[in-house]
Amino acid sequence: MRKLSHLELNIKIDRPLESVWNSLVDWRSQSEWMLQTKVWSELDQDRTIKNGKGVLIFAFTGLFPKLYPKLRLGILDTMEITAFKPPVLCEVVHIGRVIRGTGRFKLIKTKKGTIFNWQENLIAPAIFLIVMKPVLLLGVWLSLRRFARLLTR
Repeated sequence: MRKLSHLELNIKIDRPLESVWNSLVDWRSQSEWMLQTKVWSELDQDRTIKNGKGVLIFAFTGLFPKLYPKLRLGILDTMEITAFKPPVLCEVVHIGRVIRGTGRFKLIKTKKGTIFNWQENLIAPAIFLIVMKPVLLLGVWLSLRRFARLLTR
Protein backbone atom coordinates (compact mmCIF):
# COMPACT_ATOMS: atom_id res chain seq x y z
CA MET A 1 0.00 0.00 0.00
CA ARG A 2 1.31 3.44 -0.98
CA LYS A 3 0.90 6.49 1.23
CA LEU A 4 1.33 10.27 0.88
CA SER A 5 3.53 12.08 3.38
CA HIS A 6 4.16 15.84 3.63
CA LEU A 7 7.60 16.96 4.78
CA GLU A 8 8.62 20.58 5.28
CA LEU A 9 11.61 22.46 6.71
CA ASN A 10 12.76 26.08 6.82
CA ILE A 11 16.27 27.39 7.33
CA LYS A 12 17.53 30.97 7.55
CA ILE A 13 20.59 31.80 5.49
CA ASP A 14 22.53 35.03 5.97
CA ARG A 15 23.06 35.59 2.27
CA PRO A 16 21.18 37.53 -0.42
CA LEU A 17 18.36 35.67 -2.13
CA GLU A 18 20.03 35.69 -5.58
CA SER A 19 23.22 34.18 -4.16
CA VAL A 20 21.26 31.39 -2.44
CA TRP A 21 19.29 30.72 -5.63
CA ASN A 22 22.39 30.48 -7.83
CA SER A 23 24.01 27.98 -5.48
CA LEU A 24 20.81 25.99 -5.09
CA VAL A 25 20.16 25.46 -8.81
CA ASP A 26 23.75 24.39 -9.46
CA TRP A 27 22.50 20.80 -9.30
CA ARG A 28 25.86 19.05 -9.34
CA SER A 29 27.14 21.13 -6.42
CA GLN A 30 24.31 19.75 -4.28
CA SER A 31 26.50 16.64 -3.98
CA GLU A 32 28.75 18.72 -1.71
CA TRP A 33 26.07 19.41 0.90
CA MET A 34 23.36 16.76 0.52
CA LEU A 35 24.20 13.93 2.90
CA GLN A 36 25.13 10.64 1.26
CA THR A 37 23.89 11.91 -2.10
CA LYS A 38 25.30 12.34 -5.59
CA VAL A 39 23.32 14.84 -7.70
CA TRP A 40 23.53 15.58 -11.42
CA SER A 41 21.26 16.75 -14.20
CA GLU A 42 20.96 16.42 -17.92
CA LEU A 43 22.60 19.87 -18.07
CA ASP A 44 25.87 18.12 -17.22
CA GLN A 45 25.60 16.09 -20.43
CA ASP A 46 24.05 18.59 -22.84
CA ARG A 47 25.25 22.18 -22.55
CA THR A 48 22.61 23.34 -25.06
CA ILE A 49 19.78 22.75 -22.56
CA LYS A 50 18.77 25.73 -20.43
CA ASN A 51 18.09 25.20 -16.71
CA GLY A 52 14.37 25.29 -16.05
CA LYS A 53 11.06 23.60 -16.69
CA GLY A 54 11.41 20.12 -18.18
CA VAL A 55 15.02 19.56 -17.04
CA LEU A 56 15.70 16.17 -15.45
CA ILE A 57 17.62 15.97 -12.16
CA PHE A 58 18.99 12.74 -10.69
CA ALA A 59 19.91 12.15 -7.06
CA PHE A 60 21.39 8.87 -5.87
CA THR A 61 21.23 8.56 -2.07
CA GLY A 62 22.81 5.66 -0.25
CA LEU A 63 26.10 4.12 0.79
CA PHE A 64 29.15 5.36 -1.09
CA PRO A 65 27.20 7.63 -3.46
CA LYS A 66 30.36 8.79 -5.24
CA LEU A 67 30.81 5.23 -6.53
CA TYR A 68 27.41 5.26 -8.28
CA PRO A 69 26.70 3.74 -10.83
CA LYS A 70 29.39 1.10 -10.22
CA LEU A 71 28.04 0.46 -6.72
CA ARG A 72 24.27 0.77 -6.24
CA LEU A 73 23.54 0.56 -2.52
CA GLY A 74 20.74 3.10 -2.30
CA ILE A 75 17.89 4.75 -4.15
CA LEU A 76 17.95 6.73 -7.38
CA ASP A 77 15.50 9.64 -7.28
CA THR A 78 14.65 10.97 -10.74
CA MET A 79 12.95 14.37 -10.86
CA GLU A 80 11.60 16.63 -13.57
CA ILE A 81 11.36 20.38 -13.02
CA THR A 82 7.72 21.43 -13.40
CA ALA A 83 8.00 25.09 -12.34
CA PHE A 84 11.07 27.30 -12.41
CA LYS A 85 10.74 30.93 -11.33
CA PRO A 86 14.18 32.40 -10.61
CA PRO A 87 15.17 33.46 -8.03
CA VAL A 88 12.37 32.24 -5.78
CA LEU A 89 10.74 28.94 -6.77
CA CYS A 90 11.56 25.53 -8.17
CA GLU A 91 9.08 22.64 -8.20
CA VAL A 92 9.73 19.07 -9.28
CA VAL A 93 7.83 15.86 -9.77
CA HIS A 94 9.53 12.66 -8.57
CA ILE A 95 9.22 10.10 -11.37
CA GLY A 96 11.38 7.27 -10.06
CA ARG A 97 10.40 3.69 -9.32
CA VAL A 98 10.46 3.95 -5.52
CA ILE A 99 9.95 7.64 -4.79
CA ARG A 100 6.97 9.43 -6.32
CA GLY A 101 5.32 12.73 -5.54
CA THR A 102 6.29 16.37 -5.72
CA GLY A 103 8.96 18.59 -4.25
CA ARG A 104 9.43 22.32 -3.96
CA PHE A 105 11.86 24.85 -2.71
CA LYS A 106 10.95 28.44 -2.22
CA LEU A 107 13.22 31.30 -1.23
CA ILE A 108 11.86 34.23 0.76
CA LYS A 109 13.81 37.48 1.02
CA THR A 110 14.28 38.86 4.54
CA LYS A 111 16.03 41.94 5.92
CA LYS A 112 19.04 39.87 6.95
CA GLY A 113 19.14 37.29 4.19
CA THR A 114 16.95 34.49 2.91
CA ILE A 115 14.59 31.84 4.24
CA PHE A 116 14.89 28.56 2.37
CA ASN A 117 11.63 26.60 2.50
CA TRP A 118 11.95 22.93 1.45
CA GLN A 119 8.85 20.76 0.94
CA GLU A 120 8.16 17.25 -0.26
CA ASN A 121 4.89 15.40 -0.78
CA LEU A 122 6.07 11.83 -1.19
CA ILE A 123 4.12 8.80 -2.27
CA ALA A 124 5.91 5.64 -1.26
CA PRO A 125 5.20 2.30 0.37
CA ALA A 126 3.72 2.95 3.83
CA ILE A 127 6.43 0.96 5.62
CA PHE A 128 9.12 2.98 3.79
CA LEU A 129 7.57 6.26 4.94
CA ILE A 130 7.06 5.09 8.53
CA VAL A 131 10.67 3.98 8.84
CA MET A 132 12.31 6.65 6.70
CA LYS A 133 10.38 9.85 7.50
CA PRO A 134 12.33 10.69 10.71
CA VAL A 135 15.64 9.73 9.05
CA LEU A 136 14.79 11.73 5.94
CA LEU A 137 13.82 14.82 7.93
CA LEU A 138 17.01 14.64 9.99
CA GLY A 139 19.13 14.13 6.87
CA VAL A 140 17.55 17.05 5.04
CA TRP A 141 17.81 19.29 8.11
CA LEU A 142 21.53 18.48 8.41
CA SER A 143 21.99 18.98 4.67
CA LEU A 144 20.29 22.39 4.68
CA ARG A 145 22.47 23.46 7.60
CA ARG A 146 25.56 22.36 5.64
CA PHE A 147 24.32 24.34 2.64
CA ALA A 148 23.83 27.46 4.78
CA ARG A 149 27.32 27.07 6.29
CA LEU A 150 28.92 26.70 2.85
CA LEU A 151 27.26 29.90 1.67
CA THR A 152 28.21 31.97 4.68
CA ARG A 153 31.91 31.10 4.74
